[in-house]
Formats: sequence, structure tokens, C-alpha cells
Amino acid sequence: MAEYILLRAIHVLSVIVWLGAIPADLLLRKEIRAKKGTESEKSLLSVWLKLSNLGGMIGATGILVTGIIMSINLNYGFFQFASGANHWLYGKQAIMVIVIVLIGAFIIPTAKKIRVATEKNELTEETYKNIAKLENLLSTVNILIVINLFLALTRNLG
Repeated sequence: MAEYILLRAIHVLSVIVWLGAIPADLLLRKEIRAKKGTESEKSLLSVWLKLSNLGGMIGATGILVTGIIMSINLNYGFFQFASGANHWLYGKQAIMVIVIVLIGAFIIPTAKKIRVATEKNELTEETYKNIAKLENLLSTVNILIVINLFLALTRNLG
């Protein structure tokens, strides 16, 4: 029982970290747009990339690890949509797979391109296209995170 309480606490704290990064992400994007072409743009981009990376690492890793352990310990299983029970959980699992794919296949490579360009002081049109792409990707992940939270909060309402 104590193990479950600890896992759930870590799970909730990871959600809070990930959700907490969303307003900071949006504020930094606004500042980056306002400072485009100035010297402070590079440092804002660096902070934005670090925040996105750190929030995602803590949030995603904490949620993924604790979620897997809790699903196993509670005998919920994975992706059992046909079972007729726990659709909220299997939906959350499917969304998490999409988030992991977006992070690994698109967000990390795009962020790396931006980081390299920023370090080389080469903020070209291609860099700005990558910034816009990263904004869209992060927005998509942020929406998926909120949907996952909604599924968790409403699981007992049916």
C-alpha cells in the first residue's frame, strides 16, 4: 500500500511538473517573438529549449515509469480496449505512445537543430522555420498532456 501511495505521489508530481511547464513555454515563446533579431533572442531560445527539455524529461519519465509500474501492480494491463473496462487508462496509454513518438522522432531532432544554430549564432530563415515547427510540436504535446489529465480526472464519472 505504501508503495502505491509513493508511486501515485511521484506520478502526480510528474504531471504537475509537465503541466507547469506549459505556461512557461507559452510565455517564453511570446518573449522570443518579441525579441526576434535582438541579442537577447539567443538567450531566450536557450532557456526555452532547456525548459522544454527539463520539463519533458521529468514529466514524461516520471509519468511513464510510475504509470507502467502502477498498471502492472494493479493488473490493469496495456492497450486492452476490447476488455470493456478501463478505457480511460488505455486511451491514456495510447496518447502517451503518441507523445513519446513525437518527442523522439520530431521534438528532439528539431530542438537540436535550433540549439546548434543558436550556439553558432546562425539564426537563419531555416532556424525560424524550425522554431515554428517546434512550437507546433510542443503545442500538440501540450494538448495531449491536457487530454490525458482530463481522462484521469473523469475516469470515475461513467
